[in-house]
Amino acid sequence: MMVATKYKAILYISIWCLLPVISCQKEIKFNSAYAPIKQVINCNFSPESNLYVNISKSKQPSDFNSIEFLNNCKVDLYEDGVFIETMPYTVSDTLSGLGWYISRYKLKQAKTYKIISAHPELGVAAAEEYLPYRPFFTANLFQHADSVNDSKTGIITITFNDSALFKDYYYFSVYYRILKPVVNPTTGDTTYKTDYIFNIPATSTEAPNPINYSRTLFSDNNFDGQNKTMTFTFQSKYSVVNKKIDLIVEFAALGFNFYDWTMQQLKPAYSNLNEGQEEPSNLISNIQNGYGHFSAYSSRTVDIKIR
Repeated sequence: MMVATKYKAILYISIWCLLPVISCQKEIKFNSAYAPIKQVINCNFSPESNLYVNISKSKQPSDFNSIEFLNNCKVDLYEDGVFIETMPYTVSDTLSGLGWYISRYKLKQAKTYKIISAHPELGVAAAEEYLPYRPFFTANLFQHADSVNDSKTGIITITFNDSALFKDYYYFSVYYRILKPVVNPTTGDTTYKTDYIFNIPATSTEAPNPINYSRTLFSDNNFDGQNKTMTFTFQSKYSVVNKKIDLIVEFAALGFNFYDWTMQQLKPAYSNLNEGQEEPSNLISNIQNGYGHFSAYSSRTVDIKIR
């Protein structure tokens, strides 16, 4: 009887030890196949400028070699479907091979631009993006830090007219241009140097910016076609040491891919803990038969003198 009880106890203990292992098992299907090697096209463009296109060869996770920039593509530029030119390649770093396909043609507002890049081994890749008008806007500064309170919250409004003809995308940002003192260590003389203070998050009730990104991105979902006024708050800065302080207010109209590409890369405002990597992967873009982005933006700035 005691032997049977002993065996029962051993059996129960074994079952209890195995339960956590059995109950936590989960089948995970892992696909180890790599994406095919393709062209990687990277380009941001704006009006009244030349088009700069960088093209490289994509890499697999097991490839630890340096990036291979491609200088043997035939890159054709089109404006509203009309051929403009074949863009020549210009190397900027002979050591790494970094370079750009640069247009001789200046880009225009309210035009759709397309590039077709043909490579002898990787085939043909293409991309297209609409270049919006530079937005006209007015800015009014209601509150800013000063000599009494050098960390006061800044309050500013912008007013602009949203187009009813298009689905519009925007970003808003503020930064500073300052004249800061520089002391010569040898002579003790003081001169002033122009410098910039960037990465100042701004937020609005209609564009919350929960992760405090330096540019507040939003669309016209809630005010399509309206004459719109938006109020933004930001952490303003002031220093009596700087000889001059200008607040630069920037407002930009975006092509859809610029907006979408940027939004995909913004980290969420919460932690994913053990749910996987927080960095997004397999970004969706407008590159056909390739990777990267071909993105347009048209920005305008207003200077407000603070000191």
